[in-house]
Amino acid sequence: MDKCVTQPESNYFKKPFAKALFLIFVLISVLSLSACGKKRLAVVEERKTNGSRVSVDDNDGFSAVDAKLQTYQVKAGDTLYSIAFRFGLDYQTLAKANGINSNYLINVGQQLDIEAARNYQESTSSVVAITPRPKPVSKPRETTAQISTSKPQIKPVIIKPKPVVTNKPKPVSKPVAKPISNPARVVDSNNPVKFWIWPNMGSVTKGFIATGRKGIDISGNIGDPVRASASGRVVYAGRGLRGYGNLVIIKHNNSFISAYAHNRKILVKENEIIKAGQKIAEIGNSDTDLPKLHFEIRYKGKPTDPLKYLPKR
Repeated sequence: MDKCVTQPESNYFKKPFAKALFLIFVLISVLSLSACGKKRLAVVEERKTNGSRVSVDDNDGFSAVDAKLQTYQVKAGDTLYSIAFRFGLDYQTLAKANGINSNYLINVGQQLDIEAARNYQESTSSVVAITPRPKPVSKPRETTAQISTSKPQIKPVIIKPKPVVTNKPKPVSKPVAKPISNPARVVDSNNPVKFWIWPNMGSVTKGFIATGRKGIDISGNIGDPVRASASGRVVYAGRGLRGYGNLVIIKHNNSFISAYAHNRKILVKENEIIKAGQKIAEIGNSDTDLPKLHFEIRYKGKPTDPLKYLPKR
């Protein structure tokens, strides 16, 4: 009979040192596979900004203020118009809700009730004026004293001629134009805006979105002119509103304001009277990544589509 032939055991595994290495390799492999099933924690990095430049998504409509904010404390550089603009309120409503008179003056540290302005409604009288009916006029009865057959005596009237005055006419002096003591009266009226013009002739890169973007974006180069879209008065010039950079707000009448954002340089001051087409700023990239002009028109505090007012081109 043939003898059973067995394969000789490998000389490699006969060595104790090699066996030990093999066991260590198997142990490491098992531990690695068990670790794969567990989630690894990533390092958390805390980033801070210095407030000079903030990245803002245009789709959020620059909604940097909490819509649930009920009060606001006035800071240096604020105006009633800029605060109303920040919260999407009519400046007149904000003033009335907080007992501010028509001068619209506010003080640093003053607390404004934003929630009251949101819910403010004009109080109207419910009393209806009723015009009383006229009473019938009764004719007086004739009496014997009223019936008289005697003729009235007519007295002669003597008319004296008036003396003729030969005074020489005084020279008419031309009226002297007086300086406007209160420039606010120029635009504090209900007169309609006569016309609107484009603040810059660049192309529109982003349009108005009622639920998001509150204006339009106009492309341009650094230093290109920004012009007032209509005549009015500057009611804000600064960079106190996050997401707008260097911002100019112009009041045109009691209902309309316009806003010009992301400017490199502001060329006007608050309370300055502006004519339509006047250069008020230069295009920049403040609080944005690309040079552009963000332009808004608001009616009684509410954003409207500027393309409805600007001339077609």
